[in-house]
Amino acid sequence: MKLFGTDGIRGKFNESPINHIQLVKIGYAFAKSLFNDQKGKIYISHDGRESASDIESALSTGIIYQGSEVISVGLLPTPALSICLNAQKLETELCAGIQITASHNPYHDNGVKFFDKNGFKIDSMLEQVIENNYFNQTEEIHVKDKKNSKSNFAEIFNKRYISYINDYFLLKVKGVKSPERKFNILVDCANGATSKIISEVLKDSFINIIPIYNEPSGKNINNNCGATHTDALKKFIFDFNSINANSSDYDKARKPKELKIDLGVAFDGDGDRVIFVSPSGKEINGDDTLYILALFHKKFNKTNNPIVGTQMTNYGIQNLYKENKIEFIETEVGDKYVLKEMVKSGSSLGGESSGHILIPIANDFYIGDGIITLISLLEVIFKQDKTIDELKEEIISVPSKLFNTKVIDKKIFLEDKVNTKVFLDLEKMIGPNGRLLLRPSGTENLIRLLIEHEDAEQIEILSKYFYDNINKNTIV
Repeated sequence: MKLFGTDGIRGKFNESPINHIQLVKIGYAFAKSLFNDQKGKIYISHDGRESASDIESALSTGIIYQGSEVISVGLLPTPALSICLNAQKLETELCAGIQITASHNPYHDNGVKFFDKNGFKIDSMLEQVIENNYFNQTEEIHVKDKKNSKSNFAEIFNKRYISYINDYFLLKVKGVKSPERKFNILVDCANGATSKIISEVLKDSFINIIPIYNEPSGKNINNNCGATHTDALKKFIFDFNSINANSSDYDKARKPKELKIDLGVAFDGDGDRVIFVSPSGKEINGDDTLYILALFHKKFNKTNNPIVGTQMTNYGIQNLYKENKIEFIETEVGDKYVLKEMVKSGSSLGGESSGHILIPIANDFYIGDGIITLISLLEVIFKQDKTIDELKEEIISVPSKLFNTKVIDKKIFLEDKVNTKVFLDLEKMIGPNGRLLLRPSGTENLIRLLIEHEDAEQIEILSKYFYDNINKNTIV
């Protein structure tokens, strides 16, 4: 059995490996792998799912059994935990962090992401050590007192992150002339980790943030909202911009100004991904955002470091990199693979189609943060004096669509002879006019099929052939 997937450990709550007994062992194995027999501090935050408290309690039992202290931080975006750990790394050597989250998955899923004392996600070598300690721990784990230390660390981490974000914004818009009216951003928080903190950032700037889907109930995270369900945000923008609304932001003549949404933003559950929507309803995904940022940095900052993407990066955009003489490096899907290649190649930008963009914000510190990505895009908009629609129009991408299929077993599906033949048939059908990519999800029991074709209508024809002919006994 292997515990770790592409990003931490994930599964359905109360099923292996996200059940009480296994989580206790996971908490112990993590603390043991980092601190051995010494006592450290582990900060735990979450994205608002109803199972978070039960998971934190189980992890805490194992951590305390090892001898370390657990400090509850509460609702916090995953990248915020990373940034806060990095900011206080000199205060203690023996510390680490755990984020309880299943990212963009529905509420009944949950998981854990692990961070070292510097706020970096742990590497594959440490994952292997944790798995070894996990499987070697055969004694029953229990503690008499597993009281977590809450103190005021939730407030401290929130203030630290908000301050960091505001400072980053000031750095990025330095020299930018403030617009005549507020720049209105409609933000879909996916009823997740960014829900409470979003109203506290950029408050004293020319940015006006209007949050929606920012009321976590424990069960509504990512539910028809957020980065994986942008139709909700598109409808909000269309409806809002179709009415004559006035803001309380007055001009010199003391007349109310017309209020329109200038940019739509959709985060995922734990706040590390972001998809943008223009006022006209165009979607700007991770591939688009990465290209916009890369071209800006080449033209305005005179930097031409490699850009790192994945197998999923749209071929049309890969061609744009070539046309603009920007080196593009392809990796496997997963931010840990992107990060590894960024460090190796000295890249200043990397990311995935899903909206997870990695940006170096300090020496050797790379972060995938939806709010940081938003600020980076705002820098482009204001320094180039272009709307997001204008930036999107400059991108020529090949029509593409990602199809997710629930399967009984990913390995069985991929090795099935009928399914293998269907995929080979599809490759012949698509020929030189597009491409296919079939891969198992690293976090869910899904098979993902990416189809790209010069003719958008052919995508639907190809997908219909796929679903009509695959072995139905291998899917749910």
